[in-house]
Amino acid sequence: MIDEIADILVDVVGWIEKKDVLPNKEFVRDLHIAGDDLTVFVTEVERRFKFKPAIEEWRRIGTVEQTAELVLRHNV
Repeated sequence: MIDEIADILVDVVGWIEKKDVLPNKEFVRDLHIAGDDLTVFVTEVERRFKFKPAIEEWRRIGTVEQTAELVLRHNV
């Protein structure tokens, strides 16, 4: 799942390389991703994994690993 989420991030952002997307790297601090790219990433993750968590849950998510944990919590 981490690999699939990393693929989504790479596809959405367009300029980031997969090798740079490590599970614990912060989207904003380490990868310098923000704004519309993060919004599209969230939308695509929700679509791909067919779930819709509360916005408050997304606010606590900052890495691919945390995104995978969120998906797992909603798709158990």
